[in-house]
Amino acid sequence: MKKPDKKITFNFFDYKWQRVPNWANDTEELYRNWYLKRYGYETLDGLKKFLEDKHSILEAGCGLARDSKMFAECNSKAEIVAMDQSPAALMIACQTLKPFKNCRIARADVTNFKFYGYYGLFDFISCDQVLHHTPEPAKTLAHLFSHLESGGVLNFFVCRKKNPLRDAVDDLIMDRARELPPEELWQFAEAVTYFGKALHELKIKDVSFESKKYEDVQRLVHNQVFRCWYNPAIDFELSVSSNYDWFSGNPRFNAEEVRQMMQDGLGLHQVVRFYEDDASISVSVRKS
Repeated sequence: MKKPDKKITFNFFDYKWQRVPNWANDTEELYRNWYLKRYGYETLDGLKKFLEDKHSILEAGCGLARDSKMFAECNSKAEIVAMDQSPAALMIACQTLKPFKNCRIARADVTNFKFYGYYGLFDFISCDQVLHHTPEPAKTLAHLFSHLESGGVLNFFVCRKKNPLRDAVDDLIMDRARELPPEELWQFAEAVTYFGKALHELKIKDVSFESKKYEDVQRLVHNQVFRCWYNPAIDFELSVSSNYDWFSGNPRFNAEEVRQMMQDGLGLHQVVRFYEDDASISVSVRKS
């Protein structure tokens, strides 16, 4: 697929946050648990223990600041900066973080921001579900790492390559989606979500394919053939939002490419955790 264009990505996401301003609140438990699992904290207590000695935290590409809120709940003394470039997102983030006196909002581009924390470099940066949306993820990763103090930890996420068929279909649709206005891409995402819902409602459960097990046929098709996310536990519009987000442009990577990205751009570092699932690769890396 073509590499993401910052202006197009910004327009797509600014539209998304206006369509689903309740996204962070309504999916908070779901995505918190996924974050805790992927980065190895497992529970909020595990995250709290990790954050207890941190004094300056950056959430790079905060969206509606769901993760910044979680960090603030775990550490009320650290400076927490929630950074994004979408005005629509930051308006909601301001309200989300209003109860937390140790949080502040910053409008900036994750690829080239130039500010630091009150204490200088950050000792923890979280860039979750953001890096792959940037035009040159390797350069963005190196830029984030340059704002980390020695001994500090960077958590980052990229989407994972699936298989040649699924990746080819994704690329074709994503390249076409770049030419659509956000309203039309949202309509397409609605149609895709209805397809996922129809598959789920067939109630074909406990499906196995190539030694992997899926809870139903919808999850099999979604992971192996065609992106059609649907989760009956959340509002239908939120599932639409997830598909819209995906088709707006998501380059994918395999483990070797991520490791090479770190080797080429990060200098001395220690990989604390390298986690893969069907959808993603999540990494915690410490600056030496």
